[in-house]
Amino acid sequence: MRVQEGTSPEIIDDDLEKTINNVCHNCNNTWMSRIEDKNRPRFMLMLQNTPFTIDPGGMKILTEWAVKTAMVQDSIKPRIGNENFYTRKERAAMRERLEIPARTRVWIGAMDGFHLGSHGTDFTIEANKTDCGKVRIGTGCANTIYMGFFVTQVVTEHIYPEYQSLGIPEIQPPVGISDSRLIQIYPKVLKKAEWPPAAFTNGGPNGIGYLLYRWRQGEKVSMVTKDGIER
Repeated sequence: MRVQEGTSPEIIDDDLEKTINNVCHNCNNTWMSRIEDKNRPRFMLMLQNTPFTIDPGGMKILTEWAVKTAMVQDSIKPRIGNENFYTRKERAAMRERLEIPARTRVWIGAMDGFHLGSHGTDFTIEANKTDCGKVRIGTGCANTIYMGFFVTQVVTEHIYPEYQSLGIPEIQPPVGISDSRLIQIYPKVLKKAEWPPAAFTNGGPNGIGYLLYRWRQGEKVSMVTKDGIER
């Protein structure tokens, strides 16, 4: 296993089990463990690349696992000020009620080979101003997690309080190969989904890299406000 946290040196290790010590014993062995157990039957099929049908109930508990795991991954990313993207209020709501944070979307997909890893990307949400300048109106976080032949991507946006009343739509990534290889399971829930979809490859024109960098450059946001931001 190749292990790298943030910009730290890469470590090659024979031990395929890794422990993240950012979760307390109580959480790890209660509600988090229950989420893992509920998803185990689906994960076993995905780890073995076995086709099956996912119903809305399955999408719901896959979403809970994906968001829980994204929050854990977010907690170990190095960042300025050592602040987590997901707020304490969002993490508490997830623990107490399995409440998915607002402006969160979850997709699932497939890999053409067995992989294990996770990548996190924070991004800035900006708007154009009438004077051709830009103003930051929020931030976003994209977490991509893959294990076996299964991959999921969780994206959450935080719009700053002073802009929330403007009804800003969710930011969309550029059109790319990921669009045809992902199944959105939250908040848009299908009656059923057939897994696996067309798989990402380790490289080349259908490579997983396109998914990892999907949110590096998204659409531009424009709108009108009293402080000179145009629509």
